[in-house]
Amino acid sequence: MKNSKLLKGLKGSRILGPVTILVVIMMFLFITTPPFRQSYNLTSLILSAAVYVMVAMGASIVIIGGGIDLSLGSIVGLAGAACCLFIRMNIPLIPSIIAAVLVGGICGAVNGFMVTVMGLIPFIATLGGMWIYRGILMILTNGQTIAVRAYASEESLNSFVKFGSGSVLGIPIPAYVFAAVALFLSFMLRKTVFGRNIYFLGSNPDAASMSGINVTKIKFLAYVITGMLGGLAGAMLAGRLVSMPTNGGNGYEFEGIFASVLGGISMAGGEGGMLGAIVGAIIVACIRNGLNLNGIDAFWQQVILGVIIVMAVFYDTVRTKKARNAKS
Repeated sequence: MKNSKLLKGLKGSRILGPVTILVVIMMFLFITTPPFRQSYNLTSLILSAAVYVMVAMGASIVIIGGGIDLSLGSIVGLAGAACCLFIRMNIPLIPSIIAAVLVGGICGAVNGFMVTVMGLIPFIATLGGMWIYRGILMILTNGQTIAVRAYASEESLNSFVKFGSGSVLGIPIPAYVFAAVALFLSFMLRKTVFGRNIYFLGSNPDAASMSGINVTKIKFLAYVITGMLGGLAGAMLAGRLVSMPTNGGNGYEFEGIFASVLGGISMAGGEGGMLGAIVGAIIVACIRNGLNLNGIDAFWQQVILGVIIVMAVFYDTVRTKKARNAKS
């Protein structure tokens, strides 16, 4: 009885399909790609997935609210560069991470301002943001990679490296970070008025406005939260690389959207959750890892991932239309 209720709940949460896809992909790679089974590769997979998870959760927040953010990759790069600069100045790890999160939050606030106050459609507003933040990164770094090893003290460097790629009880520290953030965001979305309003806004913005919800405030805060998550992702990526190149985070906005759709977050808004974002991000990380281990050319990887995301969005569009027709 309990098992049937659990299965029914999984189906209702739209997570059963993504989990099944993840299990199939992992089993396939375990059988066909021996290096995939190695402990060092699994650790590397988790470290890569941790950044994807953070970006996917950020993308999911704004997508659930009926928007989109194309600037996330640039926010990751800019915030990661800021974190590296603070570490180079031997500022302690926690304040440096907070600084990166604040940089992301400011970028998110700019996006929110353009969408809510200036009235720009999210696609155009965040596309502009993508160029603006990447340009600021180039100006800040003078087009050069921001290295940390040759500048930071041993203590600052060690703490930074441990944050980016260290482990506790055999589990990479970034995994603990994204798990804690996912729990908090899940609680916020499901158990708070603000979270429920994001779903309401995404599913029916006109009804949300007529019901007295401050739509402008909800949208603005959704972009701020998304930016902050991008900032934390930037700090995690910088810690793993112990540097930040000028193209750092490039394309991560699409990885985040890709992971969100694969995890069951509807592009139409109002559906999905953080567990789906996590599963989708791990799927993306596994696909990337499997393609690399099998020696697939980077250009062909782009083609393959592009085809997959088109198919995923097409499936989501068809499913959403069927659901709406069934209701009507």
